Amino acid sequence: MATLKDVAARAGVSAMTVSNVINGRTGKVSAPTIARVQEAISALGYVPSAAARSLAGSSRILALVYEAQPGRPALETAHEALFVGVCEQAARAEGYALMLCGSSKAEDTVAQLRSWNVAGAIVMATTRMPPGDFLDRSGVPAVFIDAYRETGEISYVNVDDAGGARMAGERLGRAGHRRVAFVGPTTGIPGVVRERLRGLREGLAAHGGGVEREDVLRAEVDFDEGVAVAGRLVDRMTAVSAVFASGDVLALGIVMGLRRAGRRVPEDVSVVGFDGLALAGYSDPPLTTVRQPIRDKATTAVAYLLEELRSGDGAPRQVVLPVSWQAGGTLGQVTIHDKRSMTEL
Repeated sequence: MATLKDVAARAGVSAMTVSNVINGRTGKVSAPTIARVQEAISALGYVPSAAARSLAGSSRILALVYEAQPGRPALETAHEALFVGVCEQAARAEGYALMLCGSSKAEDTVAQLRSWNVAGAIVMATTRMPPGDFLDRSGVPAVFIDAYRETGEISYVNVDDAGGARMAGERLGRAGHRRVAFVGPTTGIPGVVRERLRGLREGLAAHGGGVEREDVLRAEVDFDEGVAVAGRLVDRMTAVSAVFASGDVLALGIVMGLRRAGRRVPEDVSVVGFDGLALAGYSDPPLTTVRQPIRDKATTAVAYLLEELRSGDGAPRQVVLPVSWQAGGTLGQVTIHDKRSMTEL
């Protein structure tokens, strides 16, 4: 049976353009392109689903797609909650409702979208199905969040994950830290974690430091997991002088776990996070972290999706948002005697 991707390949256009032609969003699609798509549909015998054909503009519902993890509440982190809340606010301001759509299997999520009358989707990085397959199977216009696969013809909103971690590595290096541990999740967002680890290594390398393979520890972005992983970090304190956590909540758990083990932050070990959440300022001392623009990421995603729905041009809309340094009190200076001062960098 022919798929939407097969039609796109035969017509020499993107899957999004085929979807736009099928659903009548041809305002910015040229007549020759429409003809090629229609010829490909006819030649391949492609039959769009009834759900896909119903997306021609009458729906005022946007789906926020995520992949739920078995045994864990959906969208439980502070980062996810803020992102979803701002997406809902931005959609509502434009007269759209936001519907959450998730399951433990990406195929089930696509099946749900095909049965609902949604206008488009914002797809979070935790959805493991490749973007091309998602667009092909769902027939729904989409903007992908933190996308690191098949980025050529898709719309996405990313943040500078590698650049932010590189910034952290450079700050740590200038503070005298040469061997740093990296703590990040094993599931959900492999592209983001990979980019942050790469950036951290690059930043440290500029100052003669690095992250050894055995110093890459895995933990989900969860406070209790941070507390637990701190116990493993204590055994490495003779070699490791600092920890970079791929999430503020995880970093705060590490700070708590280190203190329970009798280690002082930042006098004995420094800790740097990534997110820039408000709760980073609630700890004592405040967490030093890389701030990503979560609100801007959400509003840009909604804006890109609505632009696509209104124009029907099928053009990919892509941006990598900049990050910034958020100074706190958990990064200390290493002295010649390997003592850390309270000087914040």
